[in-house]
Amino acid sequence: MLTELLNLFFWSAVLFLMSFLLDRMWSYSLARWLYIIFAAPGIIVHELSHLAACLLTGAKVSRVVLISKEGGSVTHGRPKWGILGQTIVSMAPFLGIPILLVLVGLVFDIVSFLNCDMTWGHRPSWDVGSMLLGTFGSAFDLIWKNLVGNRSLWFLIYLYLAASLTVALAPSKQDLKNSWLGLALLLISLAIWAVLNDHLLSGMGWTAPATDFMMGLLGWIVALGLVMSLLGLLLGLPLFILKMVLDRKGLS
Repeated sequence: MLTELLNLFFWSAVLFLMSFLLDRMWSYSLARWLYIIFAAPGIIVHELSHLAACLLTGAKVSRVVLISKEGGSVTHGRPKWGILGQTIVSMAPFLGIPILLVLVGLVFDIVSFLNCDMTWGHRPSWDVGSMLLGTFGSAFDLIWKNLVGNRSLWFLIYLYLAASLTVALAPSKQDLKNSWLGLALLLISLAIWAVLNDHLLSGMGWTAPATDFMMGLLGWIVALGLVMSLLGLLLGLPLFILKMVLDRKGLS
């Protein structure tokens, strides 16, 4: 369990980094007003996730800005449950955005006139090669079968929504500042639990179905996020390269 836990945290960190880099890539490639339009769905869901977590933890909300030139924000008081409550509020988009990604994917998959096939069957193991090649292959296959195979222009709207949501997945600097202690304590607690499970409890016939379920759920969220991040990368890389070329030639 400890190995799986460390792999989960590693790939979660990779996902956060990719989301951060995608945000920088899109903000560099687009004019500010275009970037706000592009990022609007992700920013709104990001802030709504914070708002839902505030309501869940009893934090008094004083101001909500879902979208503006500067992005969005939720101003709130101290949540209940101490450090745990603050961590839940700060990290809420990490759960809220993947849930919406799943719902959006289901809509595009089941509405027949959209002519989209959103299934991807690759289930990579946690090793680096499988994750990198597997997620890239899944993202490429998803684009190919919908744009080339199904010739569905509706899939371009899905790509836009997926890219916008994934850009907003990573926590902001303020989110990290508010939650770093809670995340550190959570990591230490889970590591201790994993060591106990691997070296003591499992030898006594103990099973941890709740832990296994949560690990599997979080692993699926991370894998989905990585696939969506690669979709955003494939979609935005041509614009990024074009902007770099124009800047070097002094044309932008």
